[in-house]
Amino acid sequence: MRTSPPSTRVLVVDDQRLFSSGMAMLLEAQPDLVCVGTAADGREAVEAVRRERPDVVLMDLRMPVLGGIDATRRILEEAPVDGPPQIIALTTIRRDEAVFAALAAGAYAFLTKDAAPEVVLGTIRAAAVGAPAPTDDEAVEIVRQFAAARGVHESFDPLRELTARETEIFHLVARGLSNLEIAAHQFVSEATVKSHVRSVLAKLGLRGRIQVVVFAYEHALVQNGMTP
Repeated sequence: MRTSPPSTRVLVVDDQRLFSSGMAMLLEAQPDLVCVGTAADGREAVEAVRRERPDVVLMDLRMPVLGGIDATRRILEEAPVDGPPQIIALTTIRRDEAVFAALAAGAYAFLTKDAAPEVVLGTIRAAAVGAPAPTDDEAVEIVRQFAAARGVHESFDPLRELTARETEIFHLVARGLSNLEIAAHQFVSEATVKSHVRSVLAKLGLRGRIQVVVFAYEHALVQNGMTP
C-alpha cells in the first residue's frame, strides 16, 4: 500500500492575530501542508521552534519583545539535531533594508503580506525542499541594493574550499541565474548543476541561493570583478 509523504510542518509568526489565523486556515486547506502553531513575537517563535520542530517558519520582521531578524538568527544558531527550519521573512514593504538583513541572517526567502495565495504556497513548498522560490529574483535585487554598505569580513580567498567547477557555479548563482540557465551556460544537465549547488552551499555553510548572493557581496566578489 502506497503511503502519502509527510506533510510540511509550518509555524506562523506574526503579531497580527487576524493575519496569523488567515494564514493558518490557508495552510490547513492544503493536502501537503500543516500549521503546527502560531506565535505573536520572536521569543514565542524561538520557543515554538524548539517545541514543534517545524520544517518552515513564516517570520514577520517587525514584532514586539523580539523582532523577526533577531529571532531568525537565534533559531538558526540553535539548530536542532535534525537541522533548523527554513525561514521565510514576512514584510509589508518590498524594498526594505530589514528584508536584506533577514536574508543576510539566513532567511531562505521573503514574502510580502499581500502576496497571492499561490505565491505564498509556492514559496513554502520551495523552501521545504530547497528549491528556488518564486521571489528569488526580487530577493537578489534587494541584496544588490543594500549589500554595498556591508564591509568585507576576511582578506583570504573565501572560495578556497571550492573546486574550479564549483567556483564557476558559485559565480553564476551569485549573478542570480537559475539552475536551468546555469546548465545551458555550462553545457551540463540541470541535475549536475543541482549537485554542484548543494556542494557549494555545504562547503560555504550557506542555507540557500540568496545567501550565495549575500556572501558574494560581503566578500567583495562582485565589486572587485571576481563574479563575471
